[in-house]
Formats: sequence, structure tokens, C-alpha cells
Amino acid sequence: MSELEDIIAQCKAENPVAQERLFRLYAPKMLGVCRRYLTSVDDARDAMQEGFVKVFLNIHKYEGRSSFNTWITRIMMNASLDLIKKISKVTFVRDDYFYKEEEKFAKDYFVDPGLNERQLLMVIDKLPNGYKLVFNMHVIDGLNHREIAQALNISEGTSKSQLARARAILKTEIKKLQAAI
Repeated sequence: MSELEDIIAQCKAENPVAQERLFRLYAPKMLGVCRRYLTSVDDARDAMQEGFVKVFLNIHKYEGRSSFNTWITRIMMNASLDLIKKISKVTFVRDDYFYKEEEKFAKDYFVDPGLNERQLLMVIDKLPNGYKLVFNMHVIDGLNHREIAQALNISEGTSKSQLARARAILKTEIKKLQAAI
């Protein structure tokens, strides 16, 4: 049994020492997951805290069918989305019909931006909330448009359109930032 498997087993038995070990092991990475969705570090910490509460309440449901990292990341992503829904109204522009044209324009947006992680996060933070959510869910977290549409209660076409527009904005902003470097 690996160390992580042992910690998970102890967490399932509601061992507080194991819960603290799991928190310390995953908190930095999970804060990063929450921060991708939430501009404010304080909001990201709140979402992460809420996410860990959900992890500890539901860890008995973790059966190992996916990696633990995938399972906990999804919980943090959902906790971040829940907080976004609480604190702000995200607007999704219903512009499915623009998707085809913008898709070909934006395909090469992210080949090698030559920027560090902080600079990329800064550029992504400039996106309108709807674009940012879809971009993070698709590009960073690997969800397909059907999964995104279900999670955000939008159409698949709207998800595709939001992604295409996000890519176009990112391409422009990255070029501006590269020119300034």
C-alpha cells in the first residue's frame, strides 16, 4: 500500500491526523486549481477550504476508478464554480453562430508563448468570466464541451463559442505582452 493509499484509508476512517496530512499534501496544488477559476486569492482559499470539506465528507465514495488527483481536482473545480455562482453573475454570450469563423482564426493561439506561469495567469485573468471558465475547464482541466455545457447549464455551441473567443483574446493579449518584453 502506498503512502497516499494509506492516508486515504485513514481519512475514510475519519482520522484527523490523516486528514491534516492529506490537506498539507494537496493544499498547494488545489489552491492553484481554485485560483485559476477565481481572480481573488482570498476567494480561491475559500473555495479550496469548501472543497476540502467536501473531500472529507465524501472520501468514502472514492473508489480508485480514477486517480485521486483527478478526483480531488474535480471537487475543487466544482467548489470554485459554486463560489463563482454565489458571488457573481457570469454572463455567457449566446453566439454559437460565430464559432466556425473564430475557430480557424484562433487555432494557433498558444503554441509557445514564451511567458512564465505568472504572466500567463495574469493574461487569463483578463478574460471575461464566461470565457475564463470555459477556457480553464476545456484547456486546463480537459473537459469536453458536453461536460462543460452540463456543468455551466449552457449549450455545447455556447461552450465552443466562448472557447474560441477566449483563444482569440488570449492570442492578442499574449502578442501584446511579448512585444513589451
